[in-house]
Amino acid sequence: MRDFGTFVGEARGPVHTGPGDQYVYIAAMAEASQRLGNRGKDPRAVAKEQLAFVHRRFVPPRHLGEARRLLCEHRTAVLCGPSGSGRHTAAQMLLYETAAGTGIHEVDPEDGEDGRAKLDRRAVGDGDRLLLDLSGCGAARFTGLQGELSDFRSVLEERDARLVVVLSPHLRDSLPAELHRLMVHVDRPPADQVLMRYLRREQLTPPLAALAVPDLDGFLADAPMRDVARLAEGIRRARDAAPEGSFGEWWPGPLAQLREDDPGGAQWVDQLTDGRQRALALTVAMLQGATPETVHAAVTALLDEAGHPEDERPRLDRTDLHTELSKLGCPTGPDGRVRYARPRRARTVLTHFWSYFPGLRPEFHAWVARCVRDLRLDREERDRFIEHFAEQALRTGHPEELRSLARKWTDRGGHRLMPDAAKVLAAGVNHDVHGRTVRQQILDDARQRGDQSRAYRLALTVVCAQVMAVNHPDQALVRLHHLAREEDGDRRPALDSLLSLATSDRRLYALLLSRLTTSGLGPTGFRWPGDTRVFLALAEAVAGRPDLCTGPAATARLTECLAAVFAHRPHEEWAPHVPAWLTAAQAARAPAHRDALLATLAAAAAPYPAAAGRTYVLSQQWVRACGSDRAQRRDVAERYRRRLDTAQGLGRTHPEPGHPDSDTPPEAPR
Repeated sequence: MRDFGTFVGEARGPVHTGPGDQYVYIAAMAEASQRLGNRGKDPRAVAKEQLAFVHRRFVPPRHLGEARRLLCEHRTAVLCGPSGSGRHTAAQMLLYETAAGTGIHEVDPEDGEDGRAKLDRRAVGDGDRLLLDLSGCGAARFTGLQGELSDFRSVLEERDARLVVVLSPHLRDSLPAELHRLMVHVDRPPADQVLMRYLRREQLTPPLAALAVPDLDGFLADAPMRDVARLAEGIRRARDAAPEGSFGEWWPGPLAQLREDDPGGAQWVDQLTDGRQRALALTVAMLQGATPETVHAAVTALLDEAGHPEDERPRLDRTDLHTELSKLGCPTGPDGRVRYARPRRARTVLTHFWSYFPGLRPEFHAWVARCVRDLRLDREERDRFIEHFAEQALRTGHPEELRSLARKWTDRGGHRLMPDAAKVLAAGVNHDVHGRTVRQQILDDARQRGDQSRAYRLALTVVCAQVMAVNHPDQALVRLHHLAREEDGDRRPALDSLLSLATSDRRLYALLLSRLTTSGLGPTGFRWPGDTRVFLALAEAVAGRPDLCTGPAATARLTECLAAVFAHRPHEEWAPHVPAWLTAAQAARAPAHRDALLATLAAAAAPYPAAAGRTYVLSQQWVRACGSDRAQRRDVAERYRRRLDTAQGLGRTHPEPGHPDSDTPPEAPR
């Protein structure tokens, strides 16, 4: 009798060969990172590049010199100005001038588990340059934050830090006296000078008279600074696309796009009285550049979600899609893709439907969820579809729609739509108006336990590590810490991302250690079981980094956490990590680094005889495990034994190995 089985000759992906569940997420994470535009990039490097780019193009507003003086003398300055005045950029540049290589980072008041807004003083590191943007804060919330702000400022002097607060004019009268004297009103810089600075950086040097034409001059008179920067970028692209042209030919297109000029667009939409026409107009606007087949599938889904009655005529009696699209001014181009003949018509249609059909927004939401889930959209179509939805949801004041959509795409547990979930969440993280709300929602979700799919928490991980970490690294670290606590299994992407972020910067490493000690430790060890795993992985990751694991504060916190592990966790959990510390001590280039590692390990184990004995045995096993460099290992193990004896107060202090009196055979710790 023959036994039949399965033979796999070649595998091009993960193969499930045993019982239980298998979670394949690496490919999904790679796709998500690529679609977010940060694949392989260090978030800190991205942030530095962004600041350097803006600094080269910055035009200081009036009164910035006074703000500079206040920041120098009082470590705090408050910038007050209307929206669009460049107040946030001015705050960034004020700090950038004094950062001296330390970088700057933004802090946000976050709602604690008790619902109160709080500022985390642990986020203030030595020499930090901090930006606190409260311009979107309501009066009641700002009043509740004043005590927090006072405590937060008290840390600045002891840590040689600087803080710039950004406020809207409506909060001006709510300022306490101590901050009112530090306030400077920031005026909008001359927009023509800002535009010219941007253009010159791109080797575009039109005469000032070229900016004085009525349309351009009228736009610059009251445009927000961010739109002036977008105009400059649009002109650069137009120049690159048609380098043989002139400045007078390059600026009208980008300006019209920024103004969303579409003469007669609103009236055109109003004239669409047939439900199918309206659905088709919206579909093309959402999927500009899609194939007719994709447009047909999407409009069919929209009509179904909206409850539109089906056309009961025989299919061959109905108007064909080409005719319908032509009537809407959406011809199929030579590339076989459908677009509005008027490029700005698509934005007009989107704005109209989301603004003036509010009762249909739930159906629009369900339609987007369905199309991304079921239609065969390519990556560009998916991204465009998601970006348009996110833009309209945020514009109409509904940031919660982003989270809801991400949950829908991941609630079945599969990872196929995880990159789409990450894409829609990322669209809100840095939004000018709703970014804080979206980041708070992500924090709330990261804190939750047990009611979320792995795919959704993976999407949160990617967004925190790839997007939030660029401008809000502290907040990204906090959220990744919550996510890492709850991971199980061999693959732990949140823990990997947390360690990568924490070890990229001494300040972030100190923040994570502080979280593990000040709020993470209790009478019986770590309050959250997952923190043991987080700490041991962190300790192993930094053992070979003298820039991180040395220094009084870092050493004290490492010792405190290690002692808690030795005292309250079974040795099976921590024993595999001890050889890594001994190996790091062996590889240390500086004797001070080696001695600090051994002293930390010994000080943590010494109060607990079982742990002291176990670490000693592990050190001897570590020596015997390698033949090539056994002499070096024996030296490290002997140094550790002597450190352990000293920490336990056993007899006189032994001389270090190599000392003339060091021939006495070693004793095991008692």
